[in-house]
Amino acid sequence: MTKHSEYMEAFFGVELYKKFEDVLGDLENIELDLKDISKEVGRLGGKLDDEDRIGTAREMRAATYESAQQVRDVRTFLDFYFSQSQELSQVILERDAYMLLYQIFKWDMNDVRDLRGWVRDFNHVCKTIGYRPEDLLNLSRMTATPVPEDVVRYPVYAVDKHGYCLCGKHCDDIMYIDEIREEMEEKKKSA
Repeated sequence: MTKHSEYMEAFFGVELYKKFEDVLGDLENIELDLKDISKEVGRLGGKLDDEDRIGTAREMRAATYESAQQVRDVRTFLDFYFSQSQELSQVILERDAYMLLYQIFKWDMNDVRDLRGWVRDFNHVCKTIGYRPEDLLNLSRMTATPVPEDVVRYPVYAVDKHGYCLCGKHCDDIMYIDEIREEMEEKKKSA
């Protein structure tokens, strides 16, 4: 495989916004590891027998080397995806938005929480790049399977195989379909 095709595979093979979040988590873990190493260095200056001092030094050496490897991986990721240019960053975020749209439209209807997560991520990416999510995603036609007519007005945007609905003004609530029907009936009676 050529270097170019490896780059293409790396570019299209990951959800970059998730990878970026993972990298930030890695940096936090490295920070904590280095703080622990610092504490161990302090212990080395104290009263330890030779066996403890040698064991502690070996553990610190291994932890320091591992942290250095993690920093290299983070640096490589950031350099590859984000330091190229502002235009590339825009392209990456646009790509992520369209990948999320694809996931939303190909949703298997198994768990509405997956769909809610993708919609949230999609909205976040769109706002980051200055797009209006509603221009790209019609919430009323988000899935191929229509929402039952009696709950569409709630609003309900999608129903999974188990009867849980993605609903609410901002498409971020989950309720069981019978609860929605009960709530709509109560509102009808009180009106």
